[in-house]
Amino acid sequence: MQNRFTRRAAALAVAVLTAFALIKMPAAASDSVRYRVAAGDTLWKIAQTYATTAAEIMRLSGLVSDAIEPGMILIVSRPAAQEDKLYIEYMIKKGDTLGRLAETFGTEIAYIKRLNGLENDTIYAGATLKIPADYVEYKVAAGDTLYALGKKYGVTVEDIMRYSGITSDALRIGQTLVFPAVPESPLPLFPEPPKATAPSVAYITYIVQRGDTIWDISVRYGIPMQELLSDNGLNTESVLNLGQGLRVAVHTVPVKATPGAKYGEYLDWWTEAQYVVPIGKTVKLTDFDTGVSFAIRRTVGAGHADCEPLTAADTAAAKSVFGGFSWTPRAMLCEVDGRKLAASMTFYPHDIQSVTTNNFAGHFDLYFSNCIRHADGLPDPAHESMVKKAAGV
Repeated sequence: MQNRFTRRAAALAVAVLTAFALIKMPAAASDSVRYRVAAGDTLWKIAQTYATTAAEIMRLSGLVSDAIEPGMILIVSRPAAQEDKLYIEYMIKKGDTLGRLAETFGTEIAYIKRLNGLENDTIYAGATLKIPADYVEYKVAAGDTLYALGKKYGVTVEDIMRYSGITSDALRIGQTLVFPAVPESPLPLFPEPPKATAPSVAYITYIVQRGDTIWDISVRYGIPMQELLSDNGLNTESVLNLGQGLRVAVHTVPVKATPGAKYGEYLDWWTEAQYVVPIGKTVKLTDFDTGVSFAIRRTVGAGHADCEPLTAADTAAAKSVFGGFSWTPRAMLCEVDGRKLAASMTFYPHDIQSVTTNNFAGHFDLYFSNCIRHADGLPDPAHESMVKKAAGV
């Protein structure tokens, strides 16, 4: 057992040192690349792609079996016909300098100059530079998108496009993408895939006080009244008793990553958004296209958020965006408690009104992902399209 452990440790050490050499000596010749395993990959398929053998991949990567998992990093021999220097090709943009590029790609000015035969630091916009870069290669699988891959592997869409030399986010199965290596973690050969964070719920006990109603308690704790009823085996005809204990859900909704600073979190209405924007909550809406902002309050709503402008000035600002009152959805960013959510809204006053000093006779509809209409209980494709626009998905 000890000898087997020693051999395993030695194999891992060799593979680690190989990966480290590739990173720290980008201008030196290399016959291997680091490859991130995609869903559906097998050692045989990867070996065929890179004109090597499964046994050679196992040897370089320190594997003791042919079992591989998505997200695992393998050391794979490069075909002899490939360029023997580890670099990417980069088109110089206005304002670029060798120092800035070296910092961006995690290399040194001297390496860039040596790889390109430069005698000084002068570079010109539009020219192409070979830049030594620490990267991994990835084969596109069915269902992959740049946004999903960037979120999964901790890099930005812009980084993937820059490293891969692509200008479109359209992907094809089998296409090779180049990912920047995750900073400060080049040595582990088998990093665990990022763990997805999901909404969670805990429960507290609330003691009924004089004058309490189910509606008041649900609003106070930011949960739907029907959920409070269901959790306590009650219905709308139930009577609360002074001192009665109620089971009250407390929902935690983790912050989600977005494709960029201009986008909002893409939250599901039923499990996430309705708890972040509960009834009674005042938030700021910003029109995605124009940047015009106004304050609103969620007053009612179950399948989506029924909202009202907070003041007459907010009504005027919203009307300037929609060109008056309108049933045509627009993409919105909903700012609440330091978060920015992707949403969609129409702006036509109808039905119940709570705020009476806003020059808006009724409420309007605010949608998040998977909201439904009052009329037929079905999702609204036009709203969903605007939510996705605000989320960048």
